[in-house]
Amino acid sequence: MFKSLVQLQRPVANGRLFLRSTFCNNNKCIVNTTKRLLSTETEQPIVKEVYRAKQRKFGIGTLLLCTIPFVTFGLGTWQVQRLRWKVKYIETLEDRMDREAIPLPKRINPDVLEDYEYRKVYAHGHYRHDQEFLLGPRTRGDGVAGYFVITPFERDNGTTILVKRGWVSPDKKEQKNRPESLEEGEVTVVGLLRTNEERNTFTPDNDVKGGQWYWVDVDTMAEMTNAQPIMIERVSDSSPSVEYSFIDKGIPVGRSPIVEVRNHHLNYLITWYSLSVATTFMLWKVLKKPPARPIKVKRL
Repeated sequence: MFKSLVQLQRPVANGRLFLRSTFCNNNKCIVNTTKRLLSTETEQPIVKEVYRAKQRKFGIGTLLLCTIPFVTFGLGTWQVQRLRWKVKYIETLEDRMDREAIPLPKRINPDVLEDYEYRKVYAHGHYRHDQEFLLGPRTRGDGVAGYFVITPFERDNGTTILVKRGWVSPDKKEQKNRPESLEEGEVTVVGLLRTNEERNTFTPDNDVKGGQWYWVDVDTMAEMTNAQPIMIERVSDSSPSVEYSFIDKGIPVGRSPIVEVRNHHLNYLITWYSLSVATTFMLWKVLKKPPARPIKVKRL
C-alpha cells in the first residue's frame, strides 16, 4: 500500500519553497519535487535599449537669425525707393540750375523757398563788408583748406540778403590781405538760391560769439545782420587758370555749377541686400544641420 506525504521544504541555499511529494511502498520512499510553490527571490526585469533621435531645439539666437534676412531685405527695398527719390530730386535741381536767371523778388515766402532751391537768380545792390562771415576751414575740392566768404548784400529795394561769395585761401583770410576782393559800389550778383545747410553728426557747433562758423546757419546769420533768411551762392564758370589768379589775389571763387547733393543710397541698398543674402545662407546652414547624436532610452 502506498503512502503519500506532502512536505514543504525551504532550501537554505536559495530561499525558494518547493512542493515535495514522498511515496512509500514496502519501506521504500521516493521523493519527487514537482513544482516550485513560492519564491522569495526578486526577478530582474528585461531591459531593452532603444535609441531615440534628439529633438531639435531653437534658441533665441536661431530665432533672431530667422528675422535678420527679412529685416535686411526690407531695408534694402526701402533704400531702392530712396534711391529713386534722390535721383529724381537731383534731376529736378539740375533742371532748375540750367534755367535762365530770374530777378529775386523783394519778398519771398519762406514756406515755398525749398521749391526754388538751386534756382538761378540775380539781384542789384552793394556789399556790407564790415559784417562778413568766414565759414571754415573747408576744402574747395582740391584738398586745400580755406574759408568761404559770406557777406550781407543790401539790395536796391532796401532789403538785405546773404551772399556766399566764394572760397579764399587761408593766407587771404583777413580782409587786409585781399583788398581787391572788397568790391565797392553797385554790383549785380548772380547765383543759386539756397536754404539752410544740412549739418552732419561730426560738424561742431558754431561759435557765434567767437566768430567761428563751421556750417551755414542762414537763420542766425540773417538775424545778426538784420537780413532776410535768404542766401544766394555764387557759381564760377571760369577756366582753372583764371580761378587760380583770383585765388592769388584773394578774390573769392564761386562754387562749381554742379548739384552737390549726397547720394549714397546705392551703396546702402547693396549693403542691406548683401546682408540679407548672407544671413539667409547662414540660416539655411543652421536648419539643414542634423540634430545631435541620438540619445539612449531604456525601456522595460
